[in-house]
Amino acid sequence: MIKPQRVSDLDITQDLEFHRRELRAEKIGWLLMLLVVVAALLGVFGSGPLSKGQVRAAGGALSAEYPRFARYLAPAELRLTFDPAAVQEGALHVWLSREFLDEVQVEAITPEPDAQQLEGDRLTYTFGARNTGEPVEVVFQLRMADIGRLPGRVGLTNTTAEELRFNTLIYP
Repeated sequence: MIKPQRVSDLDITQDLEFHRRELRAEKIGWLLMLLVVVAALLGVFGSGPLSKGQVRAAGGALSAEYPRFARYLAPAELRLTFDPAAVQEGALHVWLSREFLDEVQVEAITPEPDAQQLEGDRLTYTFGARNTGEPVEVVFQLRMADIGRLPGRVGLTNTTAEELRFNTLIYP
């Protein structure tokens, strides 16, 4: 029970310690709401500057642009760009990790691969390509089929280029 205290000429009930805690909690609530709005503007919950990530092999033979954040069953895009030197003997051999492919639905690949081959924990796609001196791009249209953190790996089979690793966080 709070005792009424005399404040100036008024008899009012006040608990200054409770009032200070209430103000502190209100400030924390406002700060949390501000952080959510800033995160949304940066792309943590949709499109924005942080929504897409990009990784590039040390030699520059392969780069991948991937969604950092995606939604369950929403469309997403994995865009792979290859250095012209990656095309060897009229073909480009790209692999994706099974761990990644097990958690997504590949709806389309542009251009369509000439062949697909399962190799252990990888699925290798073979694309017919000419070395025109221009970078080559392959786009995977995906639909995320699971919720949570999704690690992915991609690489070239016919070069010594390192594999690229990326992570996507899939929201419900």
